Amino acid sequence: MKRIFTLWLHLLLLGLVACTTVSPITSPFAPKPHQVVLGSNSFGFPQDKMTVLGSTQGQTFETRHSTLRHESCAKGIMDIVEFSGTIDPVSLQSLQAHMNNLSQCINSQGQRMPPQVYLNSNAGKPLLGIELGQVLGRYGVEAVVTEGQICSGACAVGFLTARQRSVKSNGRVVLYFNGAKNNGFDCARSNDMMPLKNHFLVAAGRTGGTALYNQALTYCNSDRGWEIS
Repeated sequence: MKRIFTLWLHLLLLGLVACTTVSPITSPFAPKPHQVVLGSNSFGFPQDKMTVLGSTQGQTFETRHSTLRHESCAKGIMDIVEFSGTIDPVSLQSLQAHMNNLSQCINSQGQRMPPQVYLNSNAGKPLLGIELGQVLGRYGVEAVVTEGQICSGACAVGFLTARQRSVKSNGRVVLYFNGAKNNGFDCARSNDMMPLKNHFLVAAGRTGGTALYNQALTYCNSDRGWEIS
């Protein structure tokens, strides 16, 4: 009888120990998980404030559309669209598909806060950068290049003509013009440069577009291109 009682007591103690170890205590100071922006090393947003609406994984690109509960939005919600990879007709179509479903974020002054489009690309034909710029302008977004991202070549052409744009942390925007290396416009030939000039004029107006084009031409012979950031 004593042995049975002792065995029962041991089982009871083991049960109590198991109950106390099932739910570990989480420190209130532990960092919250965040969703890293495509192409960035570590920049992102808290996952508990993000909702992913859709994403596309292509052979040479990736796009993603999320909404963010942003403190600037007194009404509505902020859209975050991300692009990383090669700029080509397929990837541009994917980017635009996400931007067809943008929400409205209205601040406390009743003003619309532009959706943010994060860009990370150093590949793509420069002329497609003009199409990228047209898409960014059509939807009135803010083009952003942030920590760890690079926006060069075609991406830089689109970035330059976005209505609102910003470079954060150590993000880089570089516009190349060396057409002989197939990584930019051939600024030695006026016919090759005319599409870019016209794009600047349409996007920024006659005065602003001309100034932007002349500034770009000063880097015509630079192997490093125009480091905009």
